[in-house]
Parts: sequence; C-alpha cells; structure tokens
Amino acid sequence: MSTTHLFTAVVEMLLLWLSISVHEAAHAWVAERCGDATPRLLGRVSLNPLRHLDVLGSVLLPLLLVIPQLPVFGWGRRPYWVTRNLRRPYWHSLLVNAAGPAANLLLAALAVVALGIAAPLLGDEARQAAMATVTSPVGPIDAARARLAGFPVMFTLVRLSTLNVYLAAFNLLPVPPLDGGQIALQLLPADWAAKLAGMRLSGFIIGIALAVAFVGVVTLLLVPIYWMILHLVINFL
Repeated sequence: MSTTHLFTAVVEMLLLWLSISVHEAAHAWVAERCGDATPRLLGRVSLNPLRHLDVLGSVLLPLLLVIPQLPVFGWGRRPYWVTRNLRRPYWHSLLVNAAGPAANLLLAALAVVALGIAAPLLGDEARQAAMATVTSPVGPIDAARARLAGFPVMFTLVRLSTLNVYLAAFNLLPVPPLDGGQIALQLLPADWAAKLAGMRLSGFIIGIALAVAFVGVVTLLLVPIYWMILHLVINFL
C-alpha cells in the first residue's frame, strides 16, 4: 500500500465515521426536540463516533471497499426513540426519520461551500485536483489520487461532499429498515405498507446487498451531475 493510498484510506474512513455520527445524532437530536428524551438518555445525542458505529456497516464493509480503492460507504446503528413520546407522533416521526438524510445533505452543502472558498485561494492546480477527486471512482483512481498528495484539503472536502450525498440517497431508498423505508411505511396506503413492513425481517440482508450495489450504481448516476455542480462552484465562485 503506497503512502498516498494509505493517506486517502485513513481520510475516507474518518470522513465516513464523521458522516455516520452526524446522521445518527441528527435522528436523536430531532427526536429529543420533538418530545422524546430516550435518545439523550441512551447517549445518542452526540457526535462521538463510538456511540453510533456499527461493526459491520462502519468498519468491516468500509475496509473491504477502501483497501481496493473503491468509494467508501457504510452505515451506523439506528438510534432508538419512542414514537408515543413525541408530541405529534405521526408528523414528528416523519421529521425524525428524515433528519438523518437531511443532516447528510447539509454537511455536503457546507463542504461544497468550503470548496468554493478554498479553490480560488489554492489556484488552478487545486481546482484540477478537486475535479479529479470527483471523477476518480469511474476513472484511473491511482493517477487521480497521486495528483492529490499536495492538496489534502481539496481531497477531503470533495470526498466529504460526495460521501454525504451518497449516504443521503442510500438512506432514502424505500426499503425498511432504511430511513426511506420508515417514511414509506407512514405515507403508503395501509395494504401497501403492510406488504412493505413484511420486508423488515429480510431488510438487513437486503440492506447489505443494496449497499454493495449502491456504491457502483449511484456513482455512475451521480458523478456526472455532481461533476457539473462542482465545476460551477469551483471555477466560477
């Protein structure tokens, strides 16, 4: 493993743990704000990764992806809250479930804003390094990362933004126990919701399969769009 590969692997794992912590803490914080103190009592209203990480989703799977230089991905432990304790159980449950993906999108937006500030300060080569970071999942990743050794700030901000877009999109898939699945159970007609709820038992296995497939599929779908957004931000702000 080269020094550049080791650096990028460590950074991506740390960014994943930060993003997972923000996601899970957002669920817990919104649940508390809506009337349920259970997440606070369980210590989940915290950005401490040790309170949120899942051995499989936060450690083993990401390591299997990051070692062969694939885009890192994962999930954390869903915080527990009591729906009946919420002041408006139906509407507040929707808010709590949506809070995690919303927090990831906010973190991605902040990273993009930071890129727009950093790019003019670091010059044209830094801009090129940032764009190479976006396209590296579908291109010659070794060559792209080799160019990034001198631009850790750009690499970190781009990876932080793309990772959080992926996490938000993945968690909004309408499959229990993902956040999108929980939201769908509330919004769908009763008979459809009952059928979807039947997937809970197999949801964990489905979630793992989706996570593995999701990295490649969403990379191909989002990279062109995300490249255009970052191109506008980095080059014209």
